[in-house]
Amino acid sequence: MVVTALAAAFVMTGYVPFHGEAPVKTTHDSLLVPMATGIVLAALLADRSQRRKLDQRVRRALEGHSMPYELTWLLLLLAVFLVATLGVSYFAEVFLPGVSWEVMMPPVRILFLFVLPLIVVDLGGFTIAGYSTVMPTVAMRVTERWRWMGLVPAAAVAGLSLLAISDIIRGSVLGPLVLAAAVLAIVAAVAVPEEMFFRALVQSRLEVVVGRWPGILLSVALFTVVSVFLSEYGDFSSESELVEFGVGHAAVFYAVVGLLQGYIWACYRNIWLNILLRSATLLLRVLPALQLM
Repeated sequence: MVVTALAAAFVMTGYVPFHGEAPVKTTHDSLLVPMATGIVLAALLADRSQRRKLDQRVRRALEGHSMPYELTWLLLLLAVFLVATLGVSYFAEVFLPGVSWEVMMPPVRILFLFVLPLIVVDLGGFTIAGYSTVMPTVAMRVTERWRWMGLVPAAAVAGLSLLAISDIIRGSVLGPLVLAAAVLAIVAAVAVPEEMFFRALVQSRLEVVVGRWPGILLSVALFTVVSVFLSEYGDFSSESELVEFGVGHAAVFYAVVGLLQGYIWACYRNIWLNILLRSATLLLRVLPALQLM
């Protein structure tokens, strides 16, 4: 997915050049090993007994929810999001050629991956069926210490990723305004809506329906397909060739991202960890492409 952070920085500074395909591909390759390391660390540190109890809490929290109804609505909203993304990209290229289409994407992503899913799945279901909306409490009110152990693999991924791209970013000058804009855009417009949608909403329900690992892998596959489609085919702009780096390469990268995020969610059910980890890896991924004039 071409990053919203670039758009936000472009708006605030007026100049955020993107230096072609090589930095993107190099950065993506550099992040694969740190993310794989994070998956291994999460597996080693996870308390399986506590995790099983947490899985039972999730199942109880989703009791009374109609899984087919909710998953159907979630997939429908995802399809509308993809169509809306194509429409925004085409509109920007035809009618606003001097404006990056990513500038208009944050409201679309937040609406279709965050606001409407929560209304349809949680508030809508609560109003109609009368069941309790316990799942947000499980995901957001994290008081058990062990559920914060995911900070260890998250810190390892961030540290190793920074070390891996150190040669790429060495000597670059990044102004505080650009950095703040990138962080804000990444957290608010990418990490929060996508982690809430793909992990807290979709993956949790898939795990209830088909089991733990099948649910994780199905959510990873869905995330990968959507991300590859948007990365390789969702941009109508004349600059799109600069950020495309091949379907195969994109599929491997996004599959590893999805597996890392999905496994962290399955281990700890801590949405704050997922948002923090996704924000950190995404910021490090776009860091080589951000620089101040």
